Amino acid sequence: MINPITTIPVDHFFRGAFSIDMVLITFIDDELKVLLQEKNEPPHEGELGLPGKLILPIEDTDQAMNNFMTDLIGTNEFYKKQLKAFSDVNRHPMGRVISFAYYGLIHFEKFNEPLAEGLSWRNAYEVSGLCFDHDRILKSVLKRFRKGLLRHPTVFEILPKKFILSDVKRIYDLAFDTELDSPNFRKMIRKSDLIYPTGEIKHEKDFIGRPPKFYSFNRERYLGEFKERIHFYF
Repeated sequence: MINPITTIPVDHFFRGAFSIDMVLITFIDDELKVLLQEKNEPPHEGELGLPGKLILPIEDTDQAMNNFMTDLIGTNEFYKKQLKAFSDVNRHPMGRVISFAYYGLIHFEKFNEPLAEGLSWRNAYEVSGLCFDHDRILKSVLKRFRKGLLRHPTVFEILPKKFILSDVKRIYDLAFDTELDSPNFRKMIRKSDLIYPTGEIKHEKDFIGRPPKFYSFNRERYLGEFKERIHFYF
């Protein structure tokens, strides 16, 4: 039997394109939000999707992502990981395009300027109907994000340098779609030795009760002792 692959000219294997797509997550107004972009080119002009672009022949995937995010939001200095490649043959209506999906975590205060036209933050768990296969990519990233919260201190990547424990708990509640027991959660986080009190308290107008304390992430301790993984169990 003749292998059909041997009958295809070699140059046909070099036809196609590669792209990158970014799922960038932050925590704003008590919600986990994802950055979306209104597409300005066919075939999905005017529709919402994940920020992304075609990779230039002179770029590798990480270079393409760093260059793209710098141009798009003014920085590439944030936590980001490559998730996986999405390679369905018909995922792009204009031809064969394999996309390398990344997910990033950023605190919104890292943005020096307002978002560019066409960009917007949307609730990550209410988004649907995105162009291409971006719904599928977003779903995969949110699943990875949830797993990561149990193994790595990624929650602190979307929080400011000084934060209160109720914000940490809120992120876990949203990611796991549940209401964690507050006393147990606070006890677990404090015992992890990943945070330390700053000695400051948060003053809120019309707040009733003891004002919450500010904490900071002990990144040096994590990098020096925990290395790769932590284990949170709820």
